[in-house]
Amino acid sequence: MTLTGLGPDEVAALVSTLRPASVGDGVARRLYADTGGHPLYLRMLLSEGSGLPPGTPGQPTLPRSLTATVGGQLRGLPTEARAILDMLAVLNLRMPLAQLGQAAQVASPSAAIEPAIAAGLVDWWPNEPVCPVEIRHQLVRDAIYAGITPTRRRLLHARAVTVASETAAWEHRVAALDQPDEDVAAQLERLAGEEAAAGKLALAATHLRWASSVSPDRANRDRRLLTAALHLALAEESPAGALREAVEDASPSPLRSCVLGTMAYSAGQLAEAERWFSEGLAQAQDNLGDESLAALLTNHLAGTYSLLGDGTRTVAFGRKALDSERLDPAVASQTRMLIAMGAAHVSGARGGLAELTYLPADPAQVQPVDVDSLSHRGVLRLMVGEVPQATGDLKGTLSLARRGATLTLGVRAYFWLALAQYLAGAWDDVLLTVEQGFSAAAIHTRRFELPLLHLAAACVPAGRGATEEAERHTRLAEQAAASVDYGHERLYAAMARALISQAAGDYLGMADALGPWLDNAALEGRGRTFAIWWRPLLAEGLIGSGQLEQGGTVLSQLRADSRGISYLTPVLAWLEGWLAEQGGHPEQALEVYQSGEDGGGYRSPVHDARLLLAHGRLLRRTGQRRQAIDRIRQASETYQALRAAPFLARAEEELAACRLPAAPARKQTALALTSRETEVAHLVGKGLSNPEIASELFISRKAVEYHLSNVYAKCGLHGRQQLRQFVAQWRQPATI
Repeated sequence: MTLTGLGPDEVAALVSTLRPASVGDGVARRLYADTGGHPLYLRMLLSEGSGLPPGTPGQPTLPRSLTATVGGQLRGLPTEARAILDMLAVLNLRMPLAQLGQAAQVASPSAAIEPAIAAGLVDWWPNEPVCPVEIRHQLVRDAIYAGITPTRRRLLHARAVTVASETAAWEHRVAALDQPDEDVAAQLERLAGEEAAAGKLALAATHLRWASSVSPDRANRDRRLLTAALHLALAEESPAGALREAVEDASPSPLRSCVLGTMAYSAGQLAEAERWFSEGLAQAQDNLGDESLAALLTNHLAGTYSLLGDGTRTVAFGRKALDSERLDPAVASQTRMLIAMGAAHVSGARGGLAELTYLPADPAQVQPVDVDSLSHRGVLRLMVGEVPQATGDLKGTLSLARRGATLTLGVRAYFWLALAQYLAGAWDDVLLTVEQGFSAAAIHTRRFELPLLHLAAACVPAGRGATEEAERHTRLAEQAAASVDYGHERLYAAMARALISQAAGDYLGMADALGPWLDNAALEGRGRTFAIWWRPLLAEGLIGSGQLEQGGTVLSQLRADSRGISYLTPVLAWLEGWLAEQGGHPEQALEVYQSGEDGGGYRSPVHDARLLLAHGRLLRRTGQRRQAIDRIRQASETYQALRAAPFLARAEEELAACRLPAAPARKQTALALTSRETEVAHLVGKGLSNPEIASELFISRKAVEYHLSNVYAKCGLHGRQQLRQFVAQWRQPATI
């Protein structure tokens, strides 16, 4: 264990004890990172109880067999050994023996602790000068703590205040109380206010829940509890269990409406969220002293309208919230991000970027309070074609989030980074980014974010021909999209379905998947804003299935949306050339293909390969064999680097049609690896050890060894060095 609490393995044990059906080892390690391993906060995040200090009603119940076993061991110990174990259980830390003896009021702690060490209840480190000791396992500690009488427990918590750290002392002060104490509650509320201002919303919520529990009067209890629930909701910890019931039972107020609206928002119930926020705003505007809450509710309405795709109202409510000058720095920054999002819906991505010029150009210089704005700048940069800059912003965003910044965009930031990596040809990095996104989603999840994440998880397997895996994520995207009460997220699920059809050459399937969005007039704001990503798939499906008139219409819409986006140049050229081919104009198609190849700016290897393959195919058909071979070979090399098996097969069919000598048969090698095997091999190529790979992917070391053995067998390799050499051939982003 560590000085702050549990280590990752102990967290995994705690997770399996408290919620075995809902989370796993990977989530445990994420929780360890998010909470610094502090056992109290871990228990709060995992349990459905009240979130109060140990010993209060609502905490998880220990297995009876464990309690009986530990109780039997304790009964055989001397009185002083019991006393020192009780104190150690209350402190719940790795403690220097002398300090522990002082707190337990035991004259000779070294002699007192010996029977507990012999019984296997306690670990100690006699080679260290202070001889620290620690209860061997968290569950044993809980069993010891459960056996302490309430009166003695309060006495021990009072003593613990003198030796605990300043942060931990609050836990003991609350647990030592025998009756409500407004002074302690007020101090905790002030502490929570400082923590919330620093972006530590989950910790602030913990202290506010303690403050509520020791508040003498109902009004303060409700206000503190509701504020705690609001902090949790803003930190993407959806209040549940007893806390949710307490929120619903609280007296009607603007704050209660705000919390209930935030819960509905997190659940994807935007119509209900809008109703609660509007109701709360009307209440707050009628009450003097609620100006700050009114500003917050206005901010929440802006966020709701942004998801509904109503850019005009997003900007209007966002500016109204900012103009109130009542928002704290974190919410004010988030509001600027919402205004930029709304501006993008109304006037395009460049209009949104114009709202974010206050951010430093270097993502590393952006402060945690501006994490949402940095994330959205990355999205908008991606939309205007600045893929490397977008990647830098999004990586910086997730770095800030890992250091504790609260990210309103949540797991969507992982999707946007994955999309940038996909366009750059860094497909193995996509798999790692998606894995990290799902680890985050296991702890902090909102339903409306899942279709995006499952789309990201489907795109590389689809492109590599792993249809079963891509299909699984597509079904999950469709299920998640169907569970929210607005339609845009269904578009992401449809994109995943279209990518599977694209890899199979099923153009009618592509057109059918995205057909509901064919009518441009029916699109809401976000559908139009993000059309540069889904319209190429729809146009390809329509042209490939012979629906040329509709394909031409979609292509015209795409051309109007993509001005200045250089990485879309090859997409437009390929689709326009193909449309000309299908219409019986091969000479025109050749000119269009050539103009696409000559375009400048940032080039996506994924799109360039499609253009080169189409151009080469037409050159072959028109008798220009040498020029055809050159282009088809370039496309083939790109697909080999991406390990895009379905597209590689098409390129090699075209090369064979050029009557070239048959290429040497490729081993199955990397093309046959699963996504998880690819991730493990990719990390070996980066020089990570097995324990480091296990930590990165949130899997066990045995799982790493299992996947490595499969990689060695499939690729005919012997040992790590050969694997690193093998990975070096394909781990870099594909280039033309």
